[in-house]
Amino acid sequence: MTTYFCRTTKASRNMGLAFQILFIVLFTEAILWFGYSQIASLAYGVYLFYFKKEHVEKQRRIKRDILNVKHELGRTSSQDQFAKWAKLRRKLDSKMNDLDNISKSLNYMKTSFEVKFTTFLWILTNFIQFIIISWYISAPVFYLPQGWFRPATWIFSLPFAPAGSVSVPMWFVICRKFSRKLMAAARDGWETYLKYVPEPVRQQVTFVTTTVKDWLKSKIKIAVTRAKSSQVSNTSTLIPTTGMVHSPLSSSSIGGDDVSTHFRKENPNHIGN
Repeated sequence: MTTYFCRTTKASRNMGLAFQILFIVLFTEAILWFGYSQIASLAYGVYLFYFKKEHVEKQRRIKRDILNVKHELGRTSSQDQFAKWAKLRRKLDSKMNDLDNISKSLNYMKTSFEVKFTTFLWILTNFIQFIIISWYISAPVFYLPQGWFRPATWIFSLPFAPAGSVSVPMWFVICRKFSRKLMAAARDGWETYLKYVPEPVRQQVTFVTTTVKDWLKSKIKIAVTRAKSSQVSNTSTLIPTTGMVHSPLSSSSIGGDDVSTHFRKENPNHIGN
């Protein structure tokens, strides 16, 4: 009895360690439940908003300029106002190149950030557990009462904890199983509650939960939209201008004598100098 009391007193000092391990496991399971990619997207949206806002604003400004040039180009005839049309076309090509460059830069930034942040989360959820297990590999978290779980008591002390105690690796396993069972039980219990609860209460609870879910989804959607706004925007996604006059000229053939020669070939009835 005295031996058990001494063991219990010594192990009680490690109860703080037991709660720390439980907190780490719950935190890890929460991250796994949300998903690495979802958390990385949300974090990237916050990162853009607070640290790289000028890049996003520059991209939006270029997009607005492209829309304005497209609109003006659509009101300009390539036959009657060829010089102005060619100038607008060169300006549009320049803006499109600028948009492509900044979009590539933001895409590279997004990929790099998500890789680094996902690696950080992985280290946070795995490497810390490895350090704790390695450091306390032979330390007991607490001792089991005598006679409990016989004859399999030795399993709880694996690999190097004293006999009759619960080791740190086994406590990690127990906490992980407990957290997953708790999440599953909470989900099943909620579904059962909604199934047998009276109809007025169910409607009220459903209204409240739906409101909270919609609010959370809206916040997540805003953050993800900010993150995705830095992705490459194809020219087809830009608003087409109604009535735009398309020309057979390519962007590489605009300018100099080649333009005039090509234009006269395509328009033999045009009276020019």
